[in-house]
Amino acid sequence: MSSLHSSSDGPTLRIRGREQPYLERRRIGRRDYYLLKRIGGPFRERFRAYDPRSGPGGSYFLVQRWPAGPRTEQQLRLWQRLKDDSLPRVVEWQRDHEQVDVVLTWIEGLPLLEYLQHVQNGRRPAIDPAQSLRLIHGLANAVCKLHHHQQVAHGDIQPANVIITTHASRLTLIDFGSGWTTQATAFRDDGDGHHPCYAAPELQTQTTPVGFFVDQFSVSVILYELLTGKLPYGGLGGKAGRPEFIERAERSLQPPSQVNQACAALPRSFRNRLDEIVVQGLALDPAKRYANRHLWLDQLFEATARFRLKPELPPVERALTRVIAWFLKPRTPR
Repeated sequence: MSSLHSSSDGPTLRIRGREQPYLERRRIGRRDYYLLKRIGGPFRERFRAYDPRSGPGGSYFLVQRWPAGPRTEQQLRLWQRLKDDSLPRVVEWQRDHEQVDVVLTWIEGLPLLEYLQHVQNGRRPAIDPAQSLRLIHGLANAVCKLHHHQQVAHGDIQPANVIITTHASRLTLIDFGSGWTTQATAFRDDGDGHHPCYAAPELQTQTTPVGFFVDQFSVSVILYELLTGKLPYGGLGGKAGRPEFIERAERSLQPPSQVNQACAALPRSFRNRLDEIVVQGLALDPAKRYANRHLWLDQLFEATARFRLKPELPPVERALTRVIAWFLKPRTPR
């Protein structure tokens, strides 16, 4: 049971036996949502919220505020039809003057941005290459569903907009404020939302229509960062495709095996394949990335599946293994 209180520090709400401060109470539809904490990047109005009347003990939700516009309602209807574990569901929405308040299901976990910061500071273990591929394959599947079933390009995939879940570990997108139908994405307004290091070059320069290739690039940047702890192109990421950087940046991309020891230690065929997948997804020219979702997902799936198989030994170790096996082989007495 939840109850309201106030103190010199501001109003509080009793949630499951504990007093928690809240920022404001916002009425959306027929429910009151208590905004507990602002989350994610500073440029998004996005909150962890609580509805004390939802379910037997109340429930947490994600509340976002999007700019109102002619495409927003169409977009929200698309999101409501999505059913995927890597994407939250739209519960309801309501227009408030020039804004639209959107309520989505809450995803338990840690923002990937925060997780990566913990890894850099030594407070969390780095994610190994096999797990990184598995996580990215799941995220790529969700992104491809947006493109194929809803004709939606997200356009702002970055660690601040991704949750790494606590249970059944996976990556989940939590911000759809920049996602538009592929026809509309090319005409987005400045400031509609993207991070210069994770956004594809063509999104930043608006040189070509925006779609599948943009999100493929952003997911590939995250994969590179999971594998190496660094951003590609010497830390530039998508900025490498800008006119002032592109000439020298194209030569600066190092494949993961040249940056991270865990990738370098993989058997050669694993290592080479992983490098190829990452480098192709990061091509500054969208025409050089994977041409369609089938090719991209197939390559990610194949690489993920190979980690589940018996590892391939380097040539010298294979030869030694055969020699040892020959000596240990039982001999038939003469």
